[in-house]
Amino acid sequence: MALKLFIDFDGTITRQDVGNAFFRRFGGVRCDEAVREYRAGALSAAECFEREVAALGKLDVIEATRFVRGQEIDSSFKSFVEFCRNRHLEFYIVSDGLDYYIREILEAHGISEVSYFANAFDIGPVDGDGKSNTTIRFPFRDSECTRCACCKRNVMLSLAGDDDVIGYVGEGYSDQCPAQYADLVFAKDELQKFCQRENISYYLYSSFSEIVDRLSTLLEKQILPKRRRAEVMRRALFARG
Repeated sequence: MALKLFIDFDGTITRQDVGNAFFRRFGGVRCDEAVREYRAGALSAAECFEREVAALGKLDVIEATRFVRGQEIDSSFKSFVEFCRNRHLEFYIVSDGLDYYIREILEAHGISEVSYFANAFDIGPVDGDGKSNTTIRFPFRDSECTRCACCKRNVMLSLAGDDDVIGYVGEGYSDQCPAQYADLVFAKDELQKFCQRENISYYLYSSFSEIVDRLSTLLEKQILPKRRRAEVMRRALFARG
């Protein structure tokens, strides 16, 4: 039995939702309108992203990269990464954001060789003004679900075996689905409220240092039980094929 950890990015590792800030900064009100339509159910997550990327027009690549590399992260996340590596714990970032800014932010903070799964944001050739066209792809999209463009649940379950204990760390809307399939949930903000409504047991956290402390205790006491309802949901999903 092994513990495998899956971690949200925006608002969990970073201090703010970088995706929202990025599109608002470089796409303006058209991005806000797309998000409103998505939340009203008029657009799928992928359609919302496509509208936002279209709103970017020609992106100033230097300014955009400067913007994302300046984003703050939880100061204890690097210690969490070292903790996982020292304990030989597998951990993955799963995000319904863009791989572009995840990569840039991790590099800016000296965090390398971390596996992440996200929507693919492609930057084309840069013109003489330092600007480029951009496109988006959805390599981890679920064909039957429209609420997320990158299906965290599917990524999580594809990387965890039947005998593994699945841990999930998150805070927002896109974390609600995968949290239901996890054995060990660390939640705050919107995800905490969801867990309370759905009677999902969770550990409240405000920083990754608290997660490290809790995991240290659980591992030392060898308390890593599977959550029965999560097991049933995983089996039901696999049974559907």
